Amino acid sequence: MYNIGFLGSGKMAAALVTSIIKSGLSGPDEVICYDVSEEALQRITEELHVQITTDAPEVMSRSDIIFLAFKPQNFPDAVTDLTSHVRDDHLIVSILAGVRLSQLRQHLPGQIVRVMPNTCCLIGEMAAGFAPADNVIPANLNIVKSILNSAGLAIQVDENQLDAVTGLSGSGPAFVAYLIQRFIAGGVEAGLPYEGAKALALKTFSGTANLLQQWQMPPEELIDMVSSPNGTTVAGRKILENSDVASVLSDTVLRAAERSRELGL
Repeated sequence: MYNIGFLGSGKMAAALVTSIIKSGLSGPDEVICYDVSEEALQRITEELHVQITTDAPEVMSRSDIIFLAFKPQNFPDAVTDLTSHVRDDHLIVSILAGVRLSQLRQHLPGQIVRVMPNTCCLIGEMAAGFAPADNVIPANLNIVKSILNSAGLAIQVDENQLDAVTGLSGSGPAFVAYLIQRFIAGGVEAGLPYEGAKALALKTFSGTANLLQQWQMPPEELIDMVSSPNGTTVAGRKILENSDVASVLSDTVLRAAERSRELGL
């Protein structure tokens, strides 16, 4: 069991706490949460039965692992009074979008790992990238991997690649949701009722992702499998592949990644 503290107790923190407890990495008694919002603290302790406090230094003293889960615009003000409370063996995990390791280390001298999660963490299906500072020992890095993977999938990258993670999986749920929205609209235009089109579109997206993952199949192989000569899929593909959709989708991810770099400067 790990003693884990959260500075910030919003939806993302609650999702991570839920995964941590479900995985057995820590129990409610080993998790303590801080927030400036009493409403957020009340909600998280009622839902997950964790310990709560309105005193941020208490989180530091009672925890070996601390998650920075407040709004990134509140950095560094939210941690300026905590520097003296950081121990050398503290493992600090930051999910503050755009806040670089170099900035974090100016205020927090512990071992820091920077994480880019996504909103699918809310249902235990997170796709995240993480980058450790140079002083993070292997044992602590393995702890972070275990915690993050309890909430979905996490891959280690260099810090300069976290902007790409932001563009792909951080912003990705919005882009995928847009595609699903357009699939639903297409189904409705073809004659289906909205709810039927929505159900079929959602299952098609989730089923396709699961098939590719379970069969370890390259996307192009599945495309060929579904495309019977002169069939319906080939007819649809002619529209899709003769459009600018390939470059538009790539440019969408690239622009989100570029914006992440801009915000982090």
